[in-house]
Formats: sequence, C-alpha cells, structure tokens
Amino acid sequence: WVSEEPSNRLRVVQYKVPDKAKKAADAEFVLSTTRLWNEDMRQENIARWGRQMGVDSPKAELIQGKFKITLVDLSGTYKSDFEPDPIEQARMLVAAVETGEAPWFFKLIGPAATVTGWRDEFVAMIKAAGP
Repeated sequence: WVSEEPSNRLRVVQYKVPDKAKKAADAEFVLSTTRLWNEDMRQENIARWGRQMGVDSPKAELIQGKFKITLVDLSGTYKSDFEPDPIEQARMLVAAVETGEAPWFFKLIGPAATVTGWRDEFVAMIKAAGP
C-alpha cells in the first residue's frame, strides 16, 4: 500500500491500494474517526454508505474483535460525497470499530476486483485493531 496525503481534514491516514492481480485500478483505504457516536449515528452512517453505493437497504454485520465492529460490505456504483466521478462496478468495505473513546472508521473503496482481493486482510486488520 502506498501512503498518500489525506485529501480532506476528516481523514487521519489515506493509502492507495493496488490490485493484487494487477488487472484492475487501484482502490483507496481511509482511516478516520469522530467523537460523536451513538446507535442513531451508526444507522445514519450505514444508510449513507448505502446511498453512496446505490444500495437501498444496506445490511451490516457485527463482528467481535478486540472491540465491537460494525462491518458493511457493498457492491454497486460508488458516488463519493467529495469526488464528481462515480466508480462503476465498485465495492466498499467499511467498518466502524468502537474503541470506547471514539469509533474508528476503516474504509476500502474501489473497483470490485481490487477490493475483493483484499477482503480477508481487511477483516483481519479490523479484528486486530486496538490501542
């Protein structure tokens, strides 16, 4: 993964993630956090991620790692809140890792082929996330 300068102030880190098979375009990994978090905000974020991917009723999976984790795995056409050009045949893996102080958001977005190749590593990373 190649470290990049975060493209906005909400991002703590940002990486360009290559396709393992070297056939598809790069994906993007972003880590961000917020101080505000509750059940309503969890549901609002899940709905927003769904809208970004064109999914009407996104489903979340609860995973237990070191902390409580909400994982959302979506496929569709990605329309960013910040970028004008959509990504066709995209996949988004996004997880809210609730550390107790504040949630951390791990997001991998890009061509479905690229993101799919990194899914196992992404899940292992969020399960191991901690102080």
